[in-house]
Amino acid sequence: MYQRLKIWIENINKKPSEIADLIGVNRATISHILSGRNKPSIDFLQKLLNTYPNLNANWLISGLGSMYQNKEKNQIIRKQSKIINKVVIFYDDNSFDELDKN
Repeated sequence: MYQRLKIWIENINKKPSEIADLIGVNRATISHILSGRNKPSIDFLQKLLNTYPNLNANWLISGLGSMYQNKEKNQIIRKQSKIINKVVIFYDDNSFDELDKN
């Protein structure tokens, strides 16, 4: 898990000390977790996930799923369920054609 925590911290371009300050834990706590010396406590995880709710707890703990909650996935599904009624094609000479569904 500490490897995934390292990856996530690098991904958000923060220093471990900044994360510690933001979530309200001792800087040594996060340092010990990142070195593999200590395992994160439930309190640490709760503070981290409360501060960063888009971080996927399942990914962080087990490595399953993606790093972030799947808000983007839900948006893609909604977009895929839309029906195309018309396509407009614009040409170089400023003319256009409309292609209707029917």
